[in-house]
Amino acid sequence: MFTFNDTDDRDRASDGVSRYGVYLRRYPKLFAAWDDGAAVTGDPCEFAAAAWQVATSPTMAPPYLGWTAERVQSVTFTHSEHAPALIARVQVAVPRPAVLDGVRGFVDWDRGDRWNRGYHVPDDAALSRCPAMLTSTLLAFHIPAGELYVPADAPEALTVHDAKASVKRLAERLSARLAPVLTVLDASGVAR
Repeated sequence: MFTFNDTDDRDRASDGVSRYGVYLRRYPKLFAAWDDGAAVTGDPCEFAAAAWQVATSPTMAPPYLGWTAERVQSVTFTHSEHAPALIARVQVAVPRPAVLDGVRGFVDWDRGDRWNRGYHVPDDAALSRCPAMLTSTLLAFHIPAGELYVPADAPEALTVHDAKASVKRLAERLSARLAPVLTVLDASGVAR
């Protein structure tokens, strides 16, 4: 469900090592420990959220981390106020609910073409002809800190190895939680 552009990361690296690493060095404040601004946080939740933010668009374009699940619109994280954990919020395109089926005069998600598949907001020209009703649902998941990668090189250093391991572990956890929902949606036969 999630993809990691490791070959592109190496081949397009301005430092000859890692393009993602170059971006990590641009955003050190995202990884600063709250109690010591000079040190890299060792908190797996804070580290994972920062590593994900840098690895994805719009921070990194093209991104190191992408996704193949066409319905996924966005993935964001906040910290749990209840326990050491991340709260993942995943916006997913869904079919228009039955209660809104009778409302006419709106187009649905633009499904793209064979080169740009997905669920897209119609472009400005299409919206000038007809408004859109783009239905989605927000899935929220509690991901305990114990399920996340603990950065081995923190607090001394922010390393590409730690950042990649962190986003890959987080992507595994999200895949496990998202897969049942996306499977049902995609098996429903409703394309919109």
